[in-house]
Amino acid sequence: MRRIYGYIRIRFSGQDADDQIITLREMQVPEKDIFIDRQEGSDSRHAEYERLLGRLKADDMLYIRSLDDLGEDYREIGQSWRILTKEKRVDVAVLDMPQLDTRRGRTQYDTLVADIVLSMLEYAPRAERAERRQKQREGITRAKQRGVRFGRPSLPVPENFPQVYQIWRRKEISGEQAAQLCHMSKANFYKKARERRMLEERDVP
Repeated sequence: MRRIYGYIRIRFSGQDADDQIITLREMQVPEKDIFIDRQEGSDSRHAEYERLLGRLKADDMLYIRSLDDLGEDYREIGQSWRILTKEKRVDVAVLDMPQLDTRRGRTQYDTLVADIVLSMLEYAPRAERAERRQKQREGITRAKQRGVRFGRPSLPVPENFPQVYQIWRRKEISGEQAAQLCHMSKANFYKKARERRMLEERDVP
């Protein structure tokens, strides 16, 4: 038999749940089937919500005040919405957004509303991450234009590097021997050698 549940999440100390409880009663939610989580400080555990999930069965009805009651961010809200509408297959009505009532899509379009909301919630975090990355790229570009250098500073080239480099270019010594003579790592020697060769090739008329 279809059961009706309500869920309330109190986020701030002093916030009252009475008005929400009255609203849920008007929606014919039995008192014993209203679950309330009260967040204390930074503690974000939601034991009552977990208990509610254990009770919910397919085709049950759940009323919530707001999508925010399902999570702390878009990712968590989207995950909760998926579990409720796809895995648990319950109907959800969001009281402060009447258009978000999955019962409306059960006749002709099945769970169309749920799918649209889920897509929106899954898209939002990706869009935010993409926007952050774009802003970072733009910031780095502007910083480089101002002459700001990123990464670890280059190690100074030893005084004997030009001479050792020329000997190495003539293949009179190996790269490992050249690095040892310059007191450099082999990788760093090759890096500086490539840079010097590029400069030489650029200066050739």
